[in-house]
Amino acid sequence: MGYRLGVDVGGTFTDLLLFDEATGAFWRHKTPSTPHDSSEGILTGVTAICEKAGVDPREIEYFLHGTTVATNAVLEGKGARVGLITTEGYRHVLQIARSYVPGGLAGWIIWPKPVPLAALEDTMTVGGRIDAAGNEVRPLDEESVKTALQKLKEQGVEAITVSLINAYVNGDHEARIGAMAREMMQDIPVSLSHEVLPEMQEYERTLTTVANAAVRPVVSRYVSSLRDKLAVSGMNGKLSLLRSDGGLMSAQKAEEQPVNILMSGPAGGVTGALWVGRNSGLRNILTLDVGGTSTDVALIENLEPRRVRTTEVGHLSVRASSLDVKTVGAGGGSIAYVPELTKALRVGPQSAGAVPGPVAYGKGGELPTVTDANVVLGYLPENLLGGSFKLDREGAKRAVQTIADALNIDLMAAARGIIDIVNETRCA
Repeated sequence: MGYRLGVDVGGTFTDLLLFDEATGAFWRHKTPSTPHDSSEGILTGVTAICEKAGVDPREIEYFLHGTTVATNAVLEGKGARVGLITTEGYRHVLQIARSYVPGGLAGWIIWPKPVPLAALEDTMTVGGRIDAAGNEVRPLDEESVKTALQKLKEQGVEAITVSLINAYVNGDHEARIGAMAREMMQDIPVSLSHEVLPEMQEYERTLTTVANAAVRPVVSRYVSSLRDKLAVSGMNGKLSLLRSDGGLMSAQKAEEQPVNILMSGPAGGVTGALWVGRNSGLRNILTLDVGGTSTDVALIENLEPRRVRTTEVGHLSVRASSLDVKTVGAGGGSIAYVPELTKALRVGPQSAGAVPGPVAYGKGGELPTVTDANVVLGYLPENLLGGSFKLDREGAKRAVQTIADALNIDLMAAARGIIDIVNETRCA
């Protein structure tokens, strides 16, 4: 029996838990996240927790990881440029989408339609057709495939999606296009809809596969970097990532189908609460996972967390199973401000994140946050993480004072107002 290491990377902090399977002993450690490259913060944490436990990294057999790298790529619009290949006549599948528009009766007027993850100029059609029963109606036109791939290559796409009509019942044409794409564009990842989501409804299947392709290069670079850094530290245990539905998948599978880890981070809080419930006799639980950037809420009934068939990240809704977690921009780093127009206190969803972070962290932050309000009110001690992390109370007071001045109230009233608003947001 060896050791298991669990790592959860948040927007502000990276949390680690090292568990001895033989004795049940465990060690915890928290270290600031490194948004420019999360693997750096992880490696720092791994080194620290192994030293604390007196454990050689080579003794760690399993590395279990919850991450928001795919989530952030979607939210920040930093996914890869995707080239889409589909059947003739279906070039506008992402632009047409579905007729549902969120909002009230006037939603169709004021709703800004999200920009498709695969641009129209990067969408190509090819000849060939499979019918609803999986029979080949027209053979694949390989010359049109070569032309489409060559054009996408010239346009500089960073990932390829192939989503043909009725491919969920017969993926032969997609597989052939995938093979040709890998031959012509060897360094470009290829996602096939019949592998990512073998289900009917071409729009949902195409959108999900395009989303998978968009985050695939980002996740692949991250996982490769993490694997290399861990190997340098001497850790060669099995690397697994937490899926959106609370399960685990291998690092290799996560690189191929990252659409299934879009809600990896929030799912970890729910599975942790489920473990606590099973071991403490609690069956009905409302989870509240407050991080630096957001707060995640989920309901567990009779020790069964709710699961949904779709994963929603911002405006993106893809057909991938996930735990039913509601997320609001109300974390410790959420920024408090007073709009000039309304003169009413607001908190979030903008966040100071890990860099520069709240003013109290002393890393260059200048805007008042929820953490600063907690420091002012004395809810947080000046020394955290065993004294290794010292908070700047005076800096926090100066930051929150700007809110007090804008509202013409005293410092403590301003701090309490920030906390009241963020708590209201979490409970809404």
